[in-house]
Amino acid sequence: MKTELLVDFNQFWSRLSADIRSAQRSVFVQTFAFEGDAVGKQLSAALLSSSAPDRRILADSFTRIILSDRFRYSPANFFDRELRREARATAEMFREIKRAGVELRFTNAYGVTPRRLLSRNHKKLIVIDDATAYFGGINFSEHNAAWHDMMLRTDDADAVAFLREDFLSTWIGRDQIARGEFDGLELLTLDGRANRSVFQRVLDLIDAAQQTIFVESPYITFPFYERLREAARRGVDVKIVTPEQNNWSYFTKYARVESARSEIDLRLYQGGMSHLKAMLIDDEFLIAGSSNFDYLSYRLYQEVVGVIMAPLVIAEF
Repeated sequence: MKTELLVDFNQFWSRLSADIRSAQRSVFVQTFAFEGDAVGKQLSAALLSSSAPDRRILADSFTRIILSDRFRYSPANFFDRELRREARATAEMFREIKRAGVELRFTNAYGVTPRRLLSRNHKKLIVIDDATAYFGGINFSEHNAAWHDMMLRTDDADAVAFLREDFLSTWIGRDQIARGEFDGLELLTLDGRANRSVFQRVLDLIDAAQQTIFVESPYITFPFYERLREAARRGVDVKIVTPEQNNWSYFTKYARVESARSEIDLRLYQGGMSHLKAMLIDDEFLIAGSSNFDYLSYRLYQEVVGVIMAPLVIAEF
């Protein structure tokens, strides 16, 4: 099986745009954020020019009210001309792609209950024909594309079929828990309700670590800190990388406090915002996907997570 690490947006887009151009039957895109800026329009243009007859986009309802990390309906933003311009451009982009035959749906409509407000479909998943699939952390908006991040590309036929089935299940509103084992890759999908049972696989790997754990995430929280603390106290070398300039600044403060009391080696990423989320355990297991290793993922979000065991991929990471 060939799994590629694609670091940052330009490398990811170079591979994805070529795959979209060569698609024969279908292009399925699932994203958390899809905004009508240069990056969103780049994706929409690629889909509009694709000859594949079945083109679909799934975006979470988050992107209907949050643009460039700003709540559209906040009183403070009512007179923000740039935000209003982007909202109009996004709405026009949605209309344009639908007129051209690209199907567009939104997951997780907002409601008044805490679960309906907080439960988001956080997956970033792309499936091209029956040949290629991507999963990871990159969204389709300018500010997300500027961040340090990572996607994974696989052309394993069985793994692609697994991810295609997950997309189609989400498309009809049926979130699911599923697990698939492939050559050097284990895939986990989370439905936002029974996540704890699936994340037990990740927690067990942390608990079994013998030598090293390296974590990169912008928003890591409990219960992952508790397990990392226990690992550090039994002698495992635990390192965490999180951005110093975080788009949600309180997470950097939280990381400082947790790492200080947990004997964890904290490194603050200096190259701007890092949205990359990955965990490397004993140089044997690389855990990566859409999850930030935070409480929302652990309890409420729909996610896709890979456990990679392919030595060459781990060495590259």
